[in-house]
Amino acid sequence: EIGDVARVESNLLCDGCRIYGTVNRSVIGPGVVIHAGAVVRDSILLTDTVVEAGAVVDRCVVDKEALIGAGALVGNGEEHTPNQSAPEMLNTGLTLIGRRARIPAGITIGRNVIIRPRVDEATFAAETSIVSGATIAV
Repeated sequence: EIGDVARVESNLLCDGCRIYGTVNRSVIGPGVVIHAGAVVRDSILLTDTVVEAGAVVDRCVVDKEALIGAGALVGNGEEHTPNQSAPEMLNTGLTLIGRRARIPAGITIGRNVIIRPRVDEATFAAETSIVSGATIAV
């Protein structure tokens, strides 16, 4: 389903996804919900991921059943510090979000970041931003 005010351009959209925001040059899996006001660019979102209103996902691979909280900025900024855990693999600005990860509302996450599976809002504690190249695990 594509909402009345949704904007989509140059995507691969699977059956069963629901888009109410803006999606450009991305692959959107089945069951994915992109709320109004959310923006997804140059990303891959796998099954049953939810991007809440006002969130921006840029150059990310988001595994199944993840939640991107309202107003979160994921894959943000121009800094391309290689990832501290896997610098040889993650150094081009791509950010990875693991299965069932929960990204808090309003947080800013840089580039070349790994958010491991099942990380939840509590793991981020009071953080308002995660720098480029970081790895966050449970």
